[in-house]
Amino acid sequence: MLNLTRYNLQLAGAGLLIGIGLGALFVFGVFRQDSVNWGRSDKQGAAPVLPEVGSAAPKFELNNLSGETVNFDHLVGQPLVINFWATWCGPCRLEMPLLQEYHQKFGSDLTIIAVNTGETSEDVQAYVDELELDLPILLDEQKKVEEMYRVRGLPSTYFVSEDGIIRFVHIGIITESQLQGYLDEIGVIE
Repeated sequence: MLNLTRYNLQLAGAGLLIGIGLGALFVFGVFRQDSVNWGRSDKQGAAPVLPEVGSAAPKFELNNLSGETVNFDHLVGQPLVINFWATWCGPCRLEMPLLQEYHQKFGSDLTIIAVNTGETSEDVQAYVDELELDLPILLDEQKKVEEMYRVRGLPSTYFVSEDGIIRFVHIGIITESQLQGYLDEIGVIE
């Protein structure tokens, strides 16, 4: 009888610890609303800003590697590809040459920006130099834009039409045929 009671106490203790852990995630982690724009708009009465397919892409301002501020409003007006990546991400390294190639291939008909998440400009610059990249690299050191876009894994690529609407989201490494297929759908045709 004593072992059964001890077992029940251990089970109750484990349940309590799990409950406390989930509560902490809820309060301090996954569901923090103070740092993430969870369907709220910047203006009262305006439509919510939702970073999902079919909604307006959230607006942001980030610095590039030269320290200049790049404003989202200056990026819309033509098809836009927003790629979230990090230097430590193996699949990001594999797909970056493809993004560079398409940046050069389509020039002024398409804007491709690579948003680095959570790393210093020094680390990013070394990576850019190593891979000889010249596509626009933006720095999201505090991961605020990553949170706005609800990035669920790296790399993640958002395809935005010229009117600023998210048309497709691709999570994981992207192949050339996939990239071209998404671009065809947003009006960037070879």
